[in-house]
Amino acid sequence: MDYKIQISGLAQGKHDYEFPVKGDFFKEFGNSQIKDAALVAKVVLDKGSGWMNVSCNVVGTILTECDRCLDDLEIPMNFTADIAVKTAKLGEEIESTDEFLIIDPSDGELDLKQFIYDYICVNVPLKKEHEEGGCNPKMLKKLEELKVVEVAQEGKEFYAPFGNLDKLLKEAEKKKK
Repeated sequence: MDYKIQISGLAQGKHDYEFPVKGDFFKEFGNSQIKDAALVAKVVLDKGSGWMNVSCNVVGTILTECDRCLDDLEIPMNFTADIAVKTAKLGEEIESTDEFLIIDPSDGELDLKQFIYDYICVNVPLKKEHEEGGCNPKMLKKLEELKVVEVAQEGKEFYAPFGNLDKLLKEAEKKKK
């Protein structure tokens, strides 16, 4: 899929575009976090003389892995990202900032692929878990069995999530034999 907008010869004013974003989009970037997607990126490009404002609204769902039970988890997405684009010839003195993207006036197209990818990844929640009661019960039972509570030197109990890792690895080795 092509995520490019032909800007050479494009009239000033607002222009609407729509780009589907599927699972293979993320595979091209080597992203293993997002397994599949059913997203649509609706782009409004407002072109002026020497500048462009790009507003991208992404709506749909992504499929990823639950951090708790490792089953598939569908996450809804609905966000808008904006970027300002200025044109400047190579060698022109323009102060570079994070506020806008600088492209050469001779560039005939604006490639939004990286922009769309980055903003989708930024909007994936840090904690990706099913709602309460939605996780795989077998996995939750196994996690509870492996949960270890250790006693610190002061006599206080604390949760040690990796306390039984050695035991788990030994069990896996036995199953291989």
